[in-house]
Formats: sequence, C-alpha cells, structure tokens
Amino acid sequence: MAWGPVEHQQGLLAGGDLFRYAVAGGELEPMPSVPMGLEQGESPYADLPLEYSRFYAMDVSYDHRSVVASGSAGFVLGALAVNAAGNAIARNRARALAAAQWREHQVARVVLTSERLLVFTRVRPLSFWHGGLSEFLPAPDAFQLVLTYPDCEPVRLKGPGVPWLAVAMARLIYEPEQLMMIPGFAGMAAWHLTEGPPE
Repeated sequence: MAWGPVEHQQGLLAGGDLFRYAVAGGELEPMPSVPMGLEQGESPYADLPLEYSRFYAMDVSYDHRSVVASGSAGFVLGALAVNAAGNAIARNRARALAAAQWREHQVARVVLTSERLLVFTRVRPLSFWHGGLSEFLPAPDAFQLVLTYPDCEPVRLKGPGVPWLAVAMARLIYEPEQLMMIPGFAGMAAWHLTEGPPE
C-alpha cells in the first residue's frame, strides 16, 4: 500500500491532536462496532492498515560447490578461481540473509484494544498483549512504532496511522502525565501548547 505526503501529514496532525487530548486526561472512545475475535470485556479503539514486520536472524544454508578441472595449468587455475569466487558470493549472500533484520514485511490489519494489539498477518492473527510489553518505542515523526516483548521478536508498525496509534496505545498503558516523558513523543510534547506542528 502506497501512502503519500497528504496521508502522512493527516496522520501526524491526528496524532498531535490526540496527544494534546490524552495529556490533558482525555479518555479514548471505544469503536461503535466490535471486530471479530475479541474477548468478553475487551474494548476496541482502532482498526488500521499498517506495515508490519519482525526483527530476527535466521539460519540460511548455501551450496558449496567443488570443481574438478583438467587441462592446462592456466585453465585449471582459472576454473578454481571462478569456483572460489562463486562460493564466496554464495557464502556472503547467505550471511546477509541470515543476519538479524526486519522480516515478514506486509500490510496488515491492526486492531488496538484495551488489552492488546491484534495483528492480522497473511498467515494468522497475532496478539501482542499490553501487559507483556517490555519496550514501547514510538517514533511518530518517522511514522514508526517498535514494540518489544520478552517472549517474541520485536514488532515494527509503520504508516500514517502510527502517530495516532502510538498515542492511543500509550494512553492505555501509561498515566496521562507520563506521555510527556516518553522520548519518542518529544516532538509532540513540544507541540503540546501550540496550534500544531511547525510547517
């Protein structure tokens, strides 16, 4: 899904407006309709399409090829050199693929509830419970939110809906006065007493 500058600007403004409201003690309003799969007493607050990915390393194998060459010394040396270069390329490619990086890139439906983030990936829905959150790393100016949990790989959400989502999630898990102290919200905190973000 391709979002343009207009969607990003609207997302940032919506996040800033919600930030001012939340810091003043404003409560989130639940959605009027309840998405499927929620538990009894679980209130939904947002249903957004966002880019989703996870950060982890993986095991990658590659085929190490051997060559048997016969002929002149120059031909044999050339064949061995080409084979060694091919093996080096394959090995380096495998190392790059195996390194820890953001994977599983996709646009997913993300539902924010009173208890969790529910992410509908291509494979299956995943629940990330607020109570198990280790790190909350919003970067609304970069339209990115990174969440870490002790029992799974870090989660990254991106897109124009992230500034609003990050503030809404923070309002669910922190006290209003704590929002001003979250490093990722420094820009929003600076806008707090103004009409909005600088042009």
